[in-house]
Parts: sequence; C-alpha cells; structure tokens
Amino acid sequence: AVQGSPANAVDSFVSNAIGTGIKPQSLVDDPKFREKVHALWWQWVEEADSNNLTDFYGLQAMATRAMLEGGECLIRLRPRREEDGLALPLQIQLLEPEHLPVAMNTELPSGNVVRAGIEFDRLGRRVAYHLYRSHPNDGLLAPMSSSTGGGMDTVRVDASEVIHLFRPLRPGQIRGEPWLTR
Repeated sequence: AVQGSPANAVDSFVSNAIGTGIKPQSLVDDPKFREKVHALWWQWVEEADSNNLTDFYGLQAMATRAMLEGGECLIRLRPRREEDGLALPLQIQLLEPEHLPVAMNTELPSGNVVRAGIEFDRLGRRVAYHLYRSHPNDGLLAPMSSSTGGGMDTVRVDASEVIHLFRPLRPGQIRGEPWLTR
C-alpha cells in the first residue's frame, strides 16, 4: 500500500478505535470465582467467531473495518446448543451489508413495514432483519431451491439477535454509508 492511501487510513483507524479490544474485568470479591469468570471469558474469546476464522478481538477489528469500508456491518448473535461443546452457548457471525435485500420494501399484514430489508413496527422500532441465507454474489454457486436454503431466499431474524453497526448521519437514516465516500 502507498503511504497515505485510504487503506492505510482504514488500518490506522481500526487500530486506534479497537486498540487491544474489550477486556472486561470482574469486580467480584471472591478471587477464585473472579479467576473462573476471567478464564471463561478467555475461553469464549477463542470460540466467539462462528466462522472459526479469528477470535473476538479479530471480530471487533473486522466489524469496524466493514463499517468504514462498506458503511455498515451486521453482527448476528448465534445462540448455540449445549451439545455444541462451547464454553458459552453463543457465537458471533459477521455479515456484509449485502445480506440485507435493499429492494425488499413492503407492508406486512401485521402493520409492520420492511424498508431495505429492515422490518419496523408501527412505532418505527426495528423488530427484525430479513437476511439472504447466502451472500447474493454467491448466488451462482448456491442452489436456488427453498428446501436447501440457498439462492436468494431470505430468513427473518429478530432484531434482538442483530447488531446493525453503522454511523447515523441524518434523521431517519436506516442504512450506513461508506466513510471514505464523503
């Protein structure tokens, strides 16, 4: 990369914003219990990524980079079963914003409305995200059958399971903008 390039700026921002990452410290008085809590945290840090590509700190950096470059990142909380054998029954999946169908705009029988793949209730609160099951640019590789869950099928995911990371700049803005386009 060339000195002073947008890529260098993104790298610098991610490094400065994330630093060494979130490192919680238990304030519990019992030192043995506190040690167990910290050990459990560090075990989960290693298992946090549902794609097994990085750890929790790598996920933070990736999500920040995606927000800078693409304007937003979808962070999906993936509850897991006890039999999955994880330290905690939760993993995190990062999704590119292309997983939201920008052309999905409709009114639902419930009175909710969907705008750019995001479902809002009558009070304007986000209640769900309608996500492509696979990345739309992978559509040629994914089967189009509903029974296989590939192609351009969408799934409704409750908003409590999605963190929509973006920087709102205007009133009513529901999607992010790449930071480097301004």
